[in-house]
Amino acid sequence: MNANNPLLIAALALCCAQASAATEEKTLRLFNWADYFAADTISQFTAETGIRVIYDQMDSSETLEAKLMAGNSGYDLIFPGDTVAERLMRAGSLQRLDKARFEHLDEIEPGLQRLQTQYPYSRHATVPYTWGSIGITYNREAIDKRLTNAPVNSLDLLFKPENAARFADCGISMIDSPDEVLAVALNYLGREPRSGKAADLEAAVALLMGIKPYIRKFQSQPVTQLVNGDLCLSLGYSGDMTQAQRAADEAGKAMDFEYRIPREGTTVWMDNMAIPVDAKHPEYAYAFINFVMRPANMAAISNFTGYPTSSAAARPLVDADMRNNPDIYVDDATYARLIPGKDIPQRDMRARMRAWTKFKTAAHD
Repeated sequence: MNANNPLLIAALALCCAQASAATEEKTLRLFNWADYFAADTISQFTAETGIRVIYDQMDSSETLEAKLMAGNSGYDLIFPGDTVAERLMRAGSLQRLDKARFEHLDEIEPGLQRLQTQYPYSRHATVPYTWGSIGITYNREAIDKRLTNAPVNSLDLLFKPENAARFADCGISMIDSPDEVLAVALNYLGREPRSGKAADLEAAVALLMGIKPYIRKFQSQPVTQLVNGDLCLSLGYSGDMTQAQRAADEAGKAMDFEYRIPREGTTVWMDNMAIPVDAKHPEYAYAFINFVMRPANMAAISNFTGYPTSSAAARPLVDADMRNNPDIYVDDATYARLIPGKDIPQRDMRARMRAWTKFKTAAHD
């Protein structure tokens, strides 16, 4: 065989080009949070479909939003939060989905279906993936030791200074999210949760300043500190309790963590699956969504991440400590107390950020 034969070289080049094209055609590029699938979700999808998955992990919602707004992100499937998806669809960055191509939409939790209707733009472009609420995670023993009959199902536990002072020594953490904390505080005060009005924000800051001396950390991931005993009370994500309890059990620590949705109401968040408007392989994105939405796969994801998924059909397969917890998998009455996200005007967003910065940076007595 003559390796310098131009015809042979051309034939080899054509074969390589065809092979490269075939590989490209069977590749799905997705953008999601780290550790947000079960350990074998992607490998099983590839084994079944032959579609290779490039899994890029995002570090923030702001990064995702910036990539999509700029266009030509290169992604076929993304996992935006509810308000991010609303802004992206309003800007024309997402595809309107063909619901007839999905196999499990009727299995989505009815409460989530109702919540999704409150997003006028993104409801046409998203499939709910995982979800949760903002509430109170606490160490049962530490709380009981410091306050008899502690109101653990109420924000009074945290927002009343006389109560918060009881837990300062064992550690209080607050999620570092102005939108979530301000919404929870404003709702507690009987005001519009997503307000940008000066009087409302001043009232929220005054409430939060009353407990600032007792807050040890502002953070979005308090699990390690809860298990280490550096914290006993946290305002944050519902999944924190499940993850903290599992970590404590694995470490052989006799700790009892609980989570409560405040009776006054709180915010709910949904992470969604969406297809960018310029996705190169939307058909693979549809295939992945259908694969993930199977009840067994959704249950595996829930059991791995510690967050409930959108699939009601998956619930019987979810670990009992999650599916039997009424503050994780909620009933209709609790759904009615959940406050959905909102794509608020930029002016209000700036006002809320200024209020949050004022609270976090202000000195206290």
